[in-house]
Amino acid sequence: MSTRSEAAIRVWRARSARTAGDRGYLVYMFFMVALLVAAPVARAVWLSASSMEGAALFASPAAPAVTALVVACVWAGALLLGRERGPALRPPFLTHALATIDLPRSDTFAGPVLRAGAMVTASTTIAAAVVASSLVSRGLAEPLHALAFTAVGAAVGIITTAFWLIGQAFSRAAIPLALGSLALGAATATFPSTRPFSPWGGVALAYPGVGSMSAAATVCALAIALAASLPTVMNRLSHAELAAQAARWDSVTIHAAGMDFSTAAAIYQGRPHRGRRLRAVRPMNRLSVTFFIRDAVGATRTPGRLIAGILALIGAGALIVLAFAPTAPSLLLGAGAGVLLFTGLGPLTDGLRHAAYVASDLPLYGISDAHLLTNHLLFPVTMTAIVLVATVLVCAATTGIAVIPPLLSALTLGLLTLVARVSNALKGPLQPALLAPIPTPMGDLGAAIRLIWALDALLVAAMAGVSATLILHTPVLLVGIASAMLAVAVHRWHRRG
Repeated sequence: MSTRSEAAIRVWRARSARTAGDRGYLVYMFFMVALLVAAPVARAVWLSASSMEGAALFASPAAPAVTALVVACVWAGALLLGRERGPALRPPFLTHALATIDLPRSDTFAGPVLRAGAMVTASTTIAAAVVASSLVSRGLAEPLHALAFTAVGAAVGIITTAFWLIGQAFSRAAIPLALGSLALGAATATFPSTRPFSPWGGVALAYPGVGSMSAAATVCALAIALAASLPTVMNRLSHAELAAQAARWDSVTIHAAGMDFSTAAAIYQGRPHRGRRLRAVRPMNRLSVTFFIRDAVGATRTPGRLIAGILALIGAGALIVLAFAPTAPSLLLGAGAGVLLFTGLGPLTDGLRHAAYVASDLPLYGISDAHLLTNHLLFPVTMTAIVLVATVLVCAATTGIAVIPPLLSALTLGLLTLVARVSNALKGPLQPALLAPIPTPMGDLGAAIRLIWALDALLVAAMAGVSATLILHTPVLLVGIASAMLAVAVHRWHRRG
């Protein structure tokens, strides 16, 4: 072993020894706070899952197909996530030191992979255990089948970790593999006869109530095989990719610690690369058409972000339709639809953020700031309306739910989330007044206030989703939230300079 390698190992061990006590204290405090927060949340989740409505939802005939589709989406998402931020991740200094020595990657980066895999596996196991326990508590499944499905949940977590690492090691193959997983998952959910031939179909076949022990054993065997291949996959990790991911993640954590979440998210945004020769600004008879074409061409230059945004809009529309099902948790689905819709509008509102950025300066295009903002709203409004209307019509026809209530709710939520996007673009930097401490008998609440300020758009979008699902029952709530959002947006618009 070279002298440089020995020095790097000594530095690594010395740093680990110095920070072991601090890490142990931080881990202890983290788990104490997590227990205090998670206990009431876990109780609420269990009461909702074990209720008659929750058990009826889990025992519905479509539950296995939905499970197969969800598992396929999770594995596809793990492949795509590995391209940007894989589980084999260390700080930049340690990454450079450990990636340039003679030790194999399976030894130097095994710790982060095991920790990430433990978190993912614990999450999937708990989710499977909640579903299985809910069905057993109502006498809708055998305890043995419930135990087997819980083991399948752990296997799904192991497979997810393996796909996450595969996406990091083989970044070019991750996109076609993810698209293939999504297509095959949709086919498996649509055609039940294909379930024995796919791993996510095996998860559906092991569902409690209709569970097959052989399917559960097959999924667990696949998880064991992939777990055995993890060291080989880790040894395929390149130094350049590890260093790039470590640098990006370090920058993201720095910005996130300063509650600059917009800049942190922009670090992972893909650079425009498609259609660079396609002319975006084309003079037309109507100025609004010029801006519409400009925003449309600009969105297509990052096709990955555009597709992800459209899929998020489709998911939000599906959640809105499901929120109007008789036994569905409408408030939770509405909040999720609002957050998902706000997130999906990001790739469609780049022009809107540009308009908000230049609105505080001299006019660039010879038109007023309000006219500029209105023209940049045309493309996201049109795309949101088209995607939401199509999604609601298809989902309502598939589930047999009346079309008018979810359609009205979806269009209303689309407008409210666009208002939230405009308000968030006009928010500006953190106000110095929010940096002052706020002493209370429970401690300093200044950090909580700054966190709420940083995440106000997501919180408002969630509340807008809840109010949109209750539009036919309590329209007063929708009017109040919409009025508050408009008032905040107008206030920020007047203070943009």
